[in-house]
Amino acid sequence: MTKLSGMMMPLRMKLLVLAMLPLLLMFGLIIGLVVIQSDSLSKNQANLIRSETLASKKQELLKYVELARASISPVYDAAGENDEDAKQQVIDILNNLTYGEDGYFFAYTYDGTNLVLPYQPELVGQNIWEVEDARGFKLLQALIHTAQQGGGFVDYYWHKPSRKEQVKKLSYAIGLDKWGWMVGTGVYIDDIEIQVESVHSKIDETISKTFIGLGIALVITIGIMASLATSIHINARELADQKLQALNRQLIESQEEERTRVARELHDGINQILVSVKYRLDNIKEARTDKEREQNIALGQSTLNEAVRELRRISKDLRPALLDDLGLLVALEDLAKEVSQRSGMTVLFEHHLDMRNMSKSAEITLFRVAQEALHNAEKHARAKAVDMILQEEEGEIVLTVADDGIGFEEHKVSNTSQSMGLKNMRERIENLDGTFSISSLHDQGTEVRAIVPIAI
Repeated sequence: MTKLSGMMMPLRMKLLVLAMLPLLLMFGLIIGLVVIQSDSLSKNQANLIRSETLASKKQELLKYVELARASISPVYDAAGENDEDAKQQVIDILNNLTYGEDGYFFAYTYDGTNLVLPYQPELVGQNIWEVEDARGFKLLQALIHTAQQGGGFVDYYWHKPSRKEQVKKLSYAIGLDKWGWMVGTGVYIDDIEIQVESVHSKIDETISKTFIGLGIALVITIGIMASLATSIHINARELADQKLQALNRQLIESQEEERTRVARELHDGINQILVSVKYRLDNIKEARTDKEREQNIALGQSTLNEAVRELRRISKDLRPALLDDLGLLVALEDLAKEVSQRSGMTVLFEHHLDMRNMSKSAEITLFRVAQEALHNAEKHARAKAVDMILQEEEGEIVLTVADDGIGFEEHKVSNTSQSMGLKNMRERIENLDGTFSISSLHDQGTEVRAIVPIAI
């Protein structure tokens, strides 16, 4: 009997080891896949953030330069080459055109003498033609050369007022050839790498939590298997596969939903415009007279301009720079103005709110809700006017968007893109522990109401 027992124990241990081996292999495989996929995701996200943020910064710079150009044009255009009073007026205007914490305009003569530099006034009047940044790049010469060539972007390292150190900066310079001046402004792009590091940190945190969760699951499973010995049936691989499939489905559905929206925007807008451009080019080729050819060229240029505007609109819909730089109120005002101009609807925006009580996550969520509500009013409601109100009521932030459109009956939109938009708005608000409601009657308009706590 003792001999038999001695033979049984090794057999149980062997069965236990054989039962655990696939689990350990699967655990190692999952860890490897998580590490590889996370590294790939991290790199892709970093590249995407860099490219999108840089494109957004460039659009932002162009707007600021256009603002400066519009501000000084009345003085510059009317002045002569040696009008010292006009030059001083332009210098005063540029000195006062600051924005944000570190935004300002600068101006130099083409020979390198500083005229405007608000945050470093000690350099005004000095010639710094040979100035170099931390990497030895002659930035001023590059800026002046670019301005003389018609304007463009230049990146270099320069003193950042808020950090009191040199960081990477992207500038746009234009020339005032009549006076021999270079005028420009720039934005510091060190925050791009901060955003990238934030993404890396979040992914690393997620990986750590995944490892901890998998480790706990492994310990529990081994304990159960040890107690049940040969009677346990291993199904960890199947469970892991099911969870991974569910996660992949959710990720794919989310990606496909966004891709579908962007594809629809491109197909319905850009694609149709480009087809029209092709038609104009064909007409140019077949034109018999110079007049016909010139007419088709003019129409083609107009259509291409429309395509550029449409691309800018789609880019802004994905992530408006104003929301990050100037806050929710300015972003909503710009959104209302843009929708009014594009659709012909009258969009009125009113606000009664202390923005210090609102978090960044609430700002982003409320902007997306307003964006979707205005989209529905424009595309589905046939509205002529929309009232958008943002206010604070009894410790809560309330966004109301009401239109005078045709309204709808809920059961009739249950399987449409409009229904998906309403679902997304509701989920965004509920993720902030808020409440979302929508009321609509046929031919009596629609009202969307989103409420989030101030503490969010």
